[in-house]
Amino acid sequence: MNIKYTSDPTAKALGDYHDASQTGVNWNGSMAGAVGADSWRKKQQDKSSSWSSSSNKTDSKVICTELRRQGLLDRDDYLRGARYVEAHLTDQHIRGYHAWGVPTVRLMRRSKRATTFWRALAKARADHLAYLDGDTFRRNRFGALLCAVGHPVCYVIGSLVGEQDWQSLYVSGSAINLGPEKRS
Repeated sequence: MNIKYTSDPTAKALGDYHDASQTGVNWNGSMAGAVGADSWRKKQQDKSSSWSSSSNKTDSKVICTELRRQGLLDRDDYLRGARYVEAHLTDQHIRGYHAWGVPTVRLMRRSKRATTFWRALAKARADHLAYLDGDTFRRNRFGALLCAVGHPVCYVIGSLVGEQDWQSLYVSGSAINLGPEKRS
């Protein structure tokens, strides 16, 4: 893993769980029949589920989630972004983000150009967050500008709008069965 998890044990547990599910090895690296593995696994699952359900903020990264679904955003960057949202942004920021982010995802599902555009912005922001996390090689001033301007704008929009139905993007079949749509 490329992310430093020392400051966030729940994100580490989530990452370890994902890695283990890909390899078939328990989270602690032992084989499945190890003594105490089941109780240890249960404890880690409880930690992991409490992290993901503690707030809807980390579940509602709609543009990054769409890019991740399409295979265009690295898992480590996605998790780093989720941690950043959880630590630094309020529910008001998220409401404002959803006001324009939900329609943006719908556009991204129809347009290859829109997806390419938003991927470039998400990559710049991901590079900036990696820089803030200590990866000095990923410094991105455009990503810093996006955060410096975008976060306050989302906050203001969030004060003007109500809750957005971002979960409608993930209703069974809506993300997969898009019908015969032309991608420009």
